[in-house]
Amino acid sequence: MSKYKPLIGVTPFYDYEKKITYIKHGYMEGIAEAGGLGVLLPLMQKEDELADICKRLDGFLISGGPDIDAGLFGEENLPFNGEISPLRDSLEIFIAREAIRSGKPILGICRGIQVLNVALGGTLYQDIYSQIKNKVLIKHSQNAPKWYPTHCIAVEEGSKVWTVYKRERVCVNSFHHQAIKDVADGFLVTSRTSDGIIESIEHAKHVFAVGVQWHPELMWEKDKQHLGLFTKFIEAAAVFSAGK
Repeated sequence: MSKYKPLIGVTPFYDYEKKITYIKHGYMEGIAEAGGLGVLLPLMQKEDELADICKRLDGFLISGGPDIDAGLFGEENLPFNGEISPLRDSLEIFIAREAIRSGKPILGICRGIQVLNVALGGTLYQDIYSQIKNKVLIKHSQNAPKWYPTHCIAVEEGSKVWTVYKRERVCVNSFHHQAIKDVADGFLVTSRTSDGIIESIEHAKHVFAVGVQWHPELMWEKDKQHLGLFTKFIEAAAVFSAGK
């Protein structure tokens, strides 16, 4: 690993009423614990400025948050689609595409996996419980401590998620009502829940473009195995940084 810690741009939460950007606990701390330096990105909208700041970063983390505007994947917003953040949508779609184009490592968490999929042409269930009628779904929005795993996923052997956990069954937390529907070209599904909901994807031709539906940033302080996802991400960013 390079003696310089890789610089990771982290997308922010945004409060439209108070007009403040912020980040929740776990993201920056996970990046730091894994050997990186996290930088909270501003909600920039000008593409030339976004391109400029992206050039200076070694990797990107797309954080969790509100629902994505369904118009971005060719649908009308249905009644059960929740809060939308257009400023985040435009920022994160740009960053996701730029990361894939440039080959820079990117990790998407919860909303982040959905952004990665939509940015490359995939679609989402706007609400899994309203739109999936042919099966009984498990509970995907838990009423339990945020660090506590409430369901398990089946992981594809040989995938990047598998290299973190080294087993085919991993138990994770869950805080979502949307999920990937049609997978974007270039991405592979690498884990699912017992009811078939997609829990992780990775880009087949990218050094590290991984999205997970769970929240490892809320789990790693209680269970260090979940820090491994941050570690693999930062390792990939360090390799990219060293090669610049």
